[in-house]
Amino acid sequence: MNETLRRYNEAESSRLAALAAGESGASSYAPVVVSAAVSLGSGAEFSVEDVFTITGRGLVATGHVTDGILREGDAILVLREGSSIGESEIDGIEMFRKRAKEVSSGTMAGLLLRGKVDVARGDVIRVVASA
Repeated sequence: MNETLRRYNEAESSRLAALAAGESGASSYAPVVVSAAVSLGSGAEFSVEDVFTITGRGLVATGHVTDGILREGDAILVLREGSSIGESEIDGIEMFRKRAKEVSSGTMAGLLLRGKVDVARGDVIRVVASA
């Protein structure tokens, strides 16, 4: 993601410098295509702060929701440094030892994830857009 932003910023600064020098930007302007490593998602994101396993239940990722609303049953992608490293589903949500059906932006929570997925501190969990 940082590389994509760097390329965009370089292209934009070149374009602005050409406009400031009085060159016609319309004839030499080439649009910059910015593509993220993972473009799937509804915008709902969860920042992972800790991960542990509960015997008989499964993998739990704790952290906070940075954007959007996460719900039980949502399909998710696990992102590490901007690249997708796994997929899973939210089996359960807990906030301060109480079960919840959904959790919104700015809230601390624990997400119980279905199956085995590689999750670590610093990863981002993003909800996959439903079709």
